[in-house]
Amino acid sequence: MKEGELVHLIDKKGKRYQISLKADSSFSFTRGTISHDDIIGLEEGSAVKSSLGENLLVLRPTLAEYISKMRKGSQIIYPKDIAAILMLADIFPGAKVLEAGTGSGALTMALLRAVGSDGEVVSYERRNEFLEIARKNIDTFFGKVESAGGSGKLVFKDKDVYEDIEEKELDRIILDLPEPWRVLNHVEESLRNGGILLCYNPTVLQIYKLSKRLELKYAKSFRVMGIYEVGLREWEIKGRSMRPEHRMIAHTGFIFVARKCSSPDS
Repeated sequence: MKEGELVHLIDKKGKRYQISLKADSSFSFTRGTISHDDIIGLEEGSAVKSSLGENLLVLRPTLAEYISKMRKGSQIIYPKDIAAILMLADIFPGAKVLEAGTGSGALTMALLRAVGSDGEVVSYERRNEFLEIARKNIDTFFGKVESAGGSGKLVFKDKDVYEDIEEKELDRIILDLPEPWRVLNHVEESLRNGGILLCYNPTVLQIYKLSKRLELKYAKSFRVMGIYEVGLREWEIKGRSMRPEHRMIAHTGFIFVARKCSSPDS
């Protein structure tokens, strides 16, 4: 572990504490104090003991773990849905992807990893306060988490996607907006043939309206590939007992996927 890194300290109950390592600093919690100097130089996965004898595990956060602790200006897309989005939108190394809106940057970070160093993510957000939060979250993750890995090029735009999409020949467009049907005309012009449009919405009425608008006005340009809902339930093993957790992350949003194609009679 090096000075300047972001790490998680995990107690015996699984509670996480996020700290940025700094020489001559310390972290205090209900079970004592830990000097950052005792962590700097340790191998990841080591344990460190507080002044009151509490052992904590030291790990670099995964992206999902970082997202759970980062500052949020808006409701984020849950990691379970982010994982599905990366697969259903087929985000590949070197892809040029547009997302709107940026929100707190959770999906943006996953996209930047997936497109790789040769790819590009263009992110539209019309609320400056969200842009600033997202920018700090992204910079912190890729700058302070040693295991974050490389990322593609990121272009932030203080722009309303309902009004226009400037970029052309995009490989993928991902919309996390209340009214994605209002963007279909821009998507039709900016997405390359064979490209994928993915929309994320919390209610079935939004998905229904999007689907009908696409069917009535854009059937010659798009083919719906699927509508999905993702659930995630943990299990636990204690002694001779194995059972599902009483609580689970069930519905958080619907994922709508369509591909741009040429009309058979065009």
